[in-house]
Amino acid sequence: MGRTGTTYRARLTIILNACLEVSAEQGVVEVGTLAKKVDLTERAVKDYLDDLSNLEILAYEGAGKYRVNSSRVYDVTSELLFEPRSMLTIEDFVDQSVASQVELVSVSEKVHRLLEKLDFPKILGGETREKLSSIRVEDTKYADRLLGETLVLPRYARDLVLDNIFVCGSASAHRLEHWPLFDFSLLSMAAISSGAYLGFFDKNILDQNKSLSRYIPDLHAYRGAEPFVEGEPFFEMSTDFPELLEAGRSIAARYLREIQHYRLGIETIEEQGDKFRVYFKQGSLVPHGFMVYSKELVRLRDRCHELYYTLLRTAQSNDVVPVGVSAVSMDNFFFKIARGALEREIGSTNDLNFLSIVLEDGDATCLIKRGHEKDKPPTENNYEFYIMKKPFVTKYEFVSKTPLEDQKQITDLAYSLSSVPLKTRFEEGPSVISSAKSVAMVNLNQLMRAIKGSLKTGLMGMWDELQRSRDLKRLKGLRRKEKNAKEE
Repeated sequence: MGRTGTTYRARLTIILNACLEVSAEQGVVEVGTLAKKVDLTERAVKDYLDDLSNLEILAYEGAGKYRVNSSRVYDVTSELLFEPRSMLTIEDFVDQSVASQVELVSVSEKVHRLLEKLDFPKILGGETREKLSSIRVEDTKYADRLLGETLVLPRYARDLVLDNIFVCGSASAHRLEHWPLFDFSLLSMAAISSGAYLGFFDKNILDQNKSLSRYIPDLHAYRGAEPFVEGEPFFEMSTDFPELLEAGRSIAARYLREIQHYRLGIETIEEQGDKFRVYFKQGSLVPHGFMVYSKELVRLRDRCHELYYTLLRTAQSNDVVPVGVSAVSMDNFFFKIARGALEREIGSTNDLNFLSIVLEDGDATCLIKRGHEKDKPPTENNYEFYIMKKPFVTKYEFVSKTPLEDQKQITDLAYSLSSVPLKTRFEEGPSVISSAKSVAMVNLNQLMRAIKGSLKTGLMGMWDELQRSRDLKRLKGLRRKEKNAKEE
């Protein structure tokens, strides 16, 4: 009996993560070592490694050795650094740009064979789109979770002429660096910056003179007069269980990033909320999927949720619709709905990959009402949907008491503001988010230079003081010996 796409995907994901572990320990991946680690024959392992090579995750060096393509892995992990997942999946590497070309000649024969193993060719774009466009929401068994006329709304988005209008977006940026402290230690530093951009458009042209931007944190010199703000700008994560330290720091960093992002969003809406109707926030509206027990992590989670509710109240009082924009997501709820409605076997994948094959430019999906999720603060009137702006599909999540009306406004604005990203995967969505991320990145670079310079200066001063202390101690010891020698 042949392997199903789901089984093969699961095994390939296990092999992928095992390769990353072996590579981190030994520098290269040897077939024999990997086979023992995953308890498979070397021949079976070789087949999986060949497929990972076809996706350019590995490079074969000969003699049964493979090397991980660190730049390819970094492109994926850098964006998923704070996502609530314990491992990478093969879906992270078979992204929309690959999935959307599954039926095109441009896909190499090797990659096409791999996609066949993963069941991608079973999804026929045009035929599936027509059927989903005709299936009414009330005729599905998920009618209580859906809102709209049909599952797919063809040509739903309009390309608006943006004239005399402000649109707001915000984004976060992060960087993780490891700095050697002389020859005896290593300091790991994760820096986070958030930026907001309020763009003013005049006859579809962005007017930089009238547009506004801001960022946090704003690191300034301490002269002994002005007080520090509690919790700013540094945070150190510690634990009684060293094996959990790395995971704890990652979760803490995610919460700290969101706390900072919420603060900036709340301040922006309070100060400028009378100028715009829609606020686009990079990422989901609220982080979820974590089960935390550490007192420090629970405190951060509670603070994060508190600010989430504050953001919603602030947006509502200013008549602003908060919208989370996700270019990377592993959700598959819409795919499961479509598979059940189509009554046919179409493999297994996530919503973004599925819709990148099915939707055409300007198409959107019906609204999905989000239910209660683990460790996610309960929220009324929380909806999400997908929009295709060639060549990418992006997920939009928002909170509204008039969801159908606001979906149309969000769709038209997002479609009109979106363009092909300069860097694949990470910058899809409204241009105000890309502008906000640029603001955050500039501030992040300045933060890293300032912090690195300050640490280097402080540590060098500490090192010089330590050396002087040691030299003085040696000198005293030498004089004592000389004195003792004279007395004898």
